[in-house]
Amino acid sequence: MPKESVPLPLSALILAGGAGRRMGGLDKGWQRHRGQPLIAHALATVQDRAQEVFISANRSLDAYGRLGYPVLVDAEPGFAGPLQGIRAGFAAMQTDWLACIPVDCPDLPRDLLDRLWRSRGTEPLVVAGDAHGITPVVALMHRSLSDSLATYLETGDASVRGWMRKIPQRLLPLDAAALRNINRPEDLE
Repeated sequence: MPKESVPLPLSALILAGGAGRRMGGLDKGWQRHRGQPLIAHALATVQDRAQEVFISANRSLDAYGRLGYPVLVDAEPGFAGPLQGIRAGFAAMQTDWLACIPVDCPDLPRDLLDRLWRSRGTEPLVVAGDAHGITPVVALMHRSLSDSLATYLETGDASVRGWMRKIPQRLLPLDAAALRNINRPEDLE
């Protein structure tokens, strides 16, 4: 079997649980971009390289479920932010590493999980970024971070950057174009 066809020993989480306020309240995962729903672009990035794939969502649960992957719902009601999705991913995963991507970044490189994996060191976190800074929801996290996330969420803060700020980490440099996200209807092609 070719090396690249063997899944990496990690879990992948697609964050699709946002409120989509700038998208007029629409579920971003089902908005079409270049002929496919955004969730299809996200799945193409992770499905062949991860041992398991989860979709974090707070609506369209049946539609996401029909894609054949477990759908994780936030423990907190409403649209509590991506950290709640990450918390659910930590609880569900069977591996030691969780790769996280947002549903609204259709231009992520198809070898993203391989790049994140190769960027690991002794730090429990690898986060992608460009010349403008990090994109904290494109990351690889070790399961040992689960407790620090729970403690952080108990403070009432929901900032991904705030949580990651105190964690030893490595940077995976990516082009700004790869990290572009789709926020508004006019961003769709």
